[in-house]
Order: sequence, then C-alpha cells, then structure tokens
Amino acid sequence: NFKNNTIETSIELYYKKLSNAIDYKNGAEILLNPYIETDLINVRGENMGVELYIKKNSGKLTGWASYTFSRSWQKTNGIFAEEKINNNHFFPSNYDRPNNLVINANYHLSRRWRFGSTFTYSTGRPVTLPEYKFIYQDYQLLDYSDRNKYRLPDYDRLDISLTLDGSLKIRKKWKGSWTLSIINLYSRKNAYSIFYKQEGHMVSYQLKEYDTYKLYIIGRPLPTLTYNFTF
Repeated sequence: NFKNNTIETSIELYYKKLSNAIDYKNGAEILLNPYIETDLINVRGENMGVELYIKKNSGKLTGWASYTFSRSWQKTNGIFAEEKINNNHFFPSNYDRPNNLVINANYHLSRRWRFGSTFTYSTGRPVTLPEYKFIYQDYQLLDYSDRNKYRLPDYDRLDISLTLDGSLKIRKKWKGSWTLSIINLYSRKNAYSIFYKQEGHMVSYQLKEYDTYKLYIIGRPLPTLTYNFTF
C-alpha cells in the first residue's frame, strides 16, 4: 500500500492441475441423448495465471483496475481414436481467455451524486469451426477443425451510471440510492457464439448451403433504473 493506504496494489499467481475432468467426444450427440454418458470422456488439465490489481480509495475520483493473464489447457490420454481429442495433444479449454482487463472508476460530483463507469475487455473464448465443405450425395457437409483451434472476437464493453445516494441523516432506519445506468454504451456486438445452419435457399437441386451466424446477447445500449437500499 502507498500514500497512507489510499492506494492499494497486489499481485497474485496461481497454478492448478485438474484430473478426471469431463469433456465431450468428437461428434457427440447431446440433444435428447438417453445415453449421454457414452459420449463423455475424461480429460486432465493445467490452469495458471497472474493478476495485477490497483485501487484508489480516497478523493473525488476513486476506483480500481485489474489485469489478468491466464491460460487453461486440457488433454486426453485415450488409446482408441474415439477417445482422443486433437490426437492427445494439449488444447485450450472452453474457459481459456488469456487477457482480462477491468477498469472501474467513480467520480463524486457532490456528497450525494456520483458518476461511475466500468470498462471490460477480454480475449474471445475458444471455438471449433468448419474449415472445409464438400458435397456428398447431394448434401453439403462440413469438415471441422481441431478442438478449440479458433476464437471468438475479443470482448469489450463500457457501462456508465449516475447515482443519487439517499439522505445523509444518521438516524434514518434505512438508506437507499437510485442508479440510472447504460449498459454497452457504444453498442458493441460481442459474440456469445458462432454457429452454422443449413438455410432453405438452394445452390442446386436438393442442395442447401450452410450460412454463418453470430449470436450476441446485448447488441445495443441498454438503460436500467435501479433502487438499492440497506437497513
């Protein structure tokens, strides 16, 4: 800590091994499968990372920033082909997002009014995508990449808020505050997933094309009004 504990800093390191974790076999049938356990496979993994953190506690401008660099890997040890993922080599797990940055700031306009903002950035999560397409018996089929070879686009978002705190009277039975916020201020369309779907338009007789779709949850600014209270 620095300047009479008004500024806090920290650094954290971690390393963890996983064993007997669960993943799906290649080509697993998940939907309405009464024997889902036959499409599961054991994997082992390694997780490691470092987090840098700084926080300002006093003054009109307060807040904190956190940056984490981390990796999450896993691999199979199968003997048969159907028990192997990426030929038993390490590959990024679904939770592998190396870079993660969060900046949170609050500016006290007066004793009761304060303005806040939060910026979030992270590396896109790993995904498995088709690399080739081919025609078989008048159907267009896809040939997928190795497991988690690609990534979704990076995630970033800015949220802002304006808060009116309740009365400063000490003897009041409860204290409340109103917050008007806007989530995703600059309309970032962060991809939650990417998937392929056969559409109805025809390339030739009885042949349907695959189209690519990106699914996002909040693709435009979302205003919210919240009342918080403590007693």
